[in-house]
Amino acid sequence: MARNPKVAWQMLLLGCAAVIVAGWAWLALRSASGGGKPAAEGLVRVDMPATAARNSPIAAPVAMANLPALPDRVIAHVHQDYPLLTEVDFRCDAGGCAVTATIPPPTDDAFLKQRQEMLLGGLARTVAADGYTMLGPVRMDEVAFNVFHIRASVTPAQGQEQAR
Repeated sequence: MARNPKVAWQMLLLGCAAVIVAGWAWLALRSASGGGKPAAEGLVRVDMPATAARNSPIAAPVAMANLPALPDRVIAHVHQDYPLLTEVDFRCDAGGCAVTATIPPPTDDAFLKQRQEMLLGGLARTVAADGYTMLGPVRMDEVAFNVFHIRASVTPAQGQEQAR
């Protein structure tokens, strides 16, 4: 066996896996029997019923409320809150993630008021409700007369629950 390096590595990996499995089994048996020690102060232990653990499609519980929304959901919420925007998109690239859109020329005072509200914090609140934090003010580039392309750099918020 030692002459074939592939077999030697396989045996080494198999041995390591056996040690890890034995360790996990020992920990599981020890914690199931209580371990003889009192629970540490400030810790809460929650046991899942055996049927729920057996039927669960995931191995470990995940805090779904803390995950940021998918890009399509963010785009839909921006469209819903600010119908004045066109070409709304959510993309991530080497420069980070951002919500981008185009602001067409204003049509009336209500349009101007909604555009101002969006730029002064409304867009930040919309993306925050979907689990993202804006990394600064909205960047605006005039692409034609009174037509602006906006970019709001965002990052997933840490420990923030979705409001929607």
